[in-house]
Amino acid sequence: MMDHDIPSIRLTTNLASLYPELCEVIRLFLGDIPISPDEGERTLTHTHEEKDGEWIEKAAFAGSVTKTHAVKAVYGGLEEKRTLKRAAKTVLFLLMSEEMNRMPPWGSLTGIRPTRLVYEGMSRGMTLDEAEKWVQDEFFVSKEKASLLKEIVTMQKGIIDPPENTFDLYIGIPFCVTRCAYCSFASGEIGNGKLTEPYVNALIQEIRETSAFMKKMNLRLRAGYMGGGTPTSLSAEQLDRILQEAMHHFPDAAEWTVEAGRPDTIDEKKLLTLKKNHVDRISVNPQTFNDETLKVIGRRHTSEETLNAFRLARELGFDHINMDLIAALPGETFSDFERTLSIVTDLGPESVTVHSLAIKRSSKLHEQLTVQGASHNQADCETADNMIRFARETLTKGGWHPYYLYRQKYMAGNLENVGYAKRGKACLYNIGNMEETARVLALGAGAISKWIFPRERRIERAPNVKNIEEYISRVHEMTERKKKLILEDEGT
Repeated sequence: MMDHDIPSIRLTTNLASLYPELCEVIRLFLGDIPISPDEGERTLTHTHEEKDGEWIEKAAFAGSVTKTHAVKAVYGGLEEKRTLKRAAKTVLFLLMSEEMNRMPPWGSLTGIRPTRLVYEGMSRGMTLDEAEKWVQDEFFVSKEKASLLKEIVTMQKGIIDPPENTFDLYIGIPFCVTRCAYCSFASGEIGNGKLTEPYVNALIQEIRETSAFMKKMNLRLRAGYMGGGTPTSLSAEQLDRILQEAMHHFPDAAEWTVEAGRPDTIDEKKLLTLKKNHVDRISVNPQTFNDETLKVIGRRHTSEETLNAFRLARELGFDHINMDLIAALPGETFSDFERTLSIVTDLGPESVTVHSLAIKRSSKLHEQLTVQGASHNQADCETADNMIRFARETLTKGGWHPYYLYRQKYMAGNLENVGYAKRGKACLYNIGNMEETARVLALGAGAISKWIFPRERRIERAPNVKNIEEYISRVHEMTERKKKLILEDEGT
C-alpha cells in the first residue's frame, strides 16, 4: 500500500488528451498535489490499447500490481469520447482505490453535476431505480450518494425543463463589505463606494440593450436572480434603480431571487425596496452561528445580526427565505456545526443550502495555507462527512428535501453542496442553471451567459470581463458578445 503523504506524482499516459481527467482521479485520493509527466515522488503509468474490438486500459505504480479494465470499443462522435474517458478514469480509480484502501463516496466521479448520470441512464430507457443502481455499479458511487441523486431527480420532476420560449436572468453585483477568506468569486470589497454608481449605470445600460434583442426573439423571463458578491452592499436607491429597470424590461417572471446574503448589509429600507419590486425569494446567510469562526473567515457580522436580519425579513412579509451553511469551516467541530443547524431549523427558512468548504486557489484561505504556511484547522474528511450526513438526516426529518446538487474541486472530504427546500419552494433558477437545462442571460462584471442549442446538443458561453472598471468602460461590447451568441439561435 502507498504512503498517504506522497508529495508528488509523475504520471505518464499514451492518451495525452485525457491527462487532465486522469489527474483529477489521482486528486480524489491525494488532494491538490503536484502531478507532472516529467518528475514526481512516485511514477504512475497509464496505457491504452485496442485489441479485438476492445479498448484495454492499464494502470500501475512502479513496482506495484497492474490494474486492467476493458470495454467494448465505440467509434464516432460524443459516445466515443465519453466511453474512452470513462474507461481510462475507471482503471486509474481502481488502482488508486486498492493502493489507498479507500473508496470515495462519489466513486470515480470528478464532474460537478452527478445528477446528469441519472438522467443519462433514464434517457437510455432505465427506470429511476435502475439508473440509481447503474450509477453505483458503473461509477462506484456509494449507495447513500446514489440515493441522494434519486431524491433530487424526484424533486426536480416537472420543473427541470423550462418552456421553450423562456430564459433565466442573472444580474451580478460584484461588491462585498468584506471578502470572505474562502471566497473565489469575481467580487471585491466595496471600499469607499466610488465604483458603485458607475457600475449601476453600466448595468442599467446592459439591461436595456439586451432586452431589445431578447424581445426580437420573443423570449420571456422565467426566473430572475441577483447574486454577487453581495447585492445588498449597494444602497436601497441603487437596488431600486436596477430592479425597476429589470422588472420593466423583463416582466412577469415566475420567480425573483436576491441574495441579501450578508446580514450586516440588510436593513428595513433595503428589504422594503426588494418587496416593492416583487422580489419573492431572498437569502440570509449565516454560514455558521459561531462568532469566533465568523471572525476567522472574514465575515464582519455576528450571529445576533443574522437572527435580527432574518426576523426583520419575516416581519416585512418575506415568505421564502434561504439560508446558506458551510460544513468543515476552519476550527469548527461537529458540535459547532450541530448547533448552527439546530438554530437554522428552529428559524424555519423555506430552503437551506449546505456547502462543503472548498478551498479555491484564488481565495485568501488558500494563500494562508500554501503561501503563508498558516494552519486553517479544517475538519478532517471523516468529520466533514459526518457533518454533511447529519445535515441531510436532520433537514429531511424536518421537511426539507434535496432538490439540486453540485460538486467543486478541493472540497472537504470530496463531498458536495446540496440545496434543500420545503415542498413547492425549490428555486427554479438554481435547478435550471445547475442542471444546464435553462438558457441564462447573465449581466454584470464576471457574469457568464450560457445559451443552449438543443438541436445541436451544445451549450455556448459568452463571458463578461471580470474587472469592474473594464466592465464599466466596455459594457456595450459585453452586450454585443451576447447578441452575437443569442441571435445565432435563430440564425439571424
